[in-house]
Amino acid sequence: MAKYGVLTLATVATLCGLVQARFSHVACQVVENKWCTVQRLRITARTDVRGLVFPDDRYEKIRIGQYYDFVNTDSTVVVFSGELFYRMRRVRYLQMNGVRMVGLDVPDTVLELDVADNWLSRVYIDPEKSYAVRKLIMRNNLLTSIGSFKYLNMLEELDLSDNMLHTVNFDVFSFMPYIRVINIARNRLFSASAGSGVISLGYLEEANLAENQLTKLDVGVWLFPSLRMLNLTGNPIKRLNLSSQQSFPRLKSVLL
Repeated sequence: MAKYGVLTLATVATLCGLVQARFSHVACQVVENKWCTVQRLRITARTDVRGLVFPDDRYEKIRIGQYYDFVNTDSTVVVFSGELFYRMRRVRYLQMNGVRMVGLDVPDTVLELDVADNWLSRVYIDPEKSYAVRKLIMRNNLLTSIGSFKYLNMLEELDLSDNMLHTVNFDVFSFMPYIRVINIARNRLFSASAGSGVISLGYLEEANLAENQLTKLDVGVWLFPSLRMLNLTGNPIKRLNLSSQQSFPRLKSVLL
């Protein structure tokens, strides 16, 4: 009987060791102003993300990658998948800057998401989900299309500057009733179409389309009653239709 007891204890200990080995806890290297910063993290296409456990029980703010002027970070996130985010369900503010990310499944419970300065060319947004994101920063990436962004209908601020967009149909923003700031400056836009009907954005205050390739902009079907600033500097615009003052009653500045 004693032998069987020893064998049972040894088996339980072995199983416990295997369970512990399955999970790799990701720790904060720096904690400041309630931000947990993870400076050393490698997630590649071959990483088994089911084994990663983030410090989710204490922090709503997580920053992955470079922290201020620490230049020796080795963080890499090739694809940020929905499966990875499942273990970060309490996070509401997430930053991943300069981590060489090429693919992103947009997390649905984050309020502010900053993935600037990456290599993003694929962004997956599930039409069956309800997204909470209010502020989305995707500056300096490789995006060529934003059609699926219409499912982010809680957005208030959107920064898509310094990407590779060639055309934008403003219909996509009509699905964002609370949008206040749209920044698509420094892309390769030669067309900013207005769709087939009137586009009404009641809260939009700033629209930045600077440093693109727009030669004309017909805003006759735009209805932006709160718009205060329209930035079109650096575009070779030859025709601009702003004849309808009822569409822009608060417009204070048009930068050409």
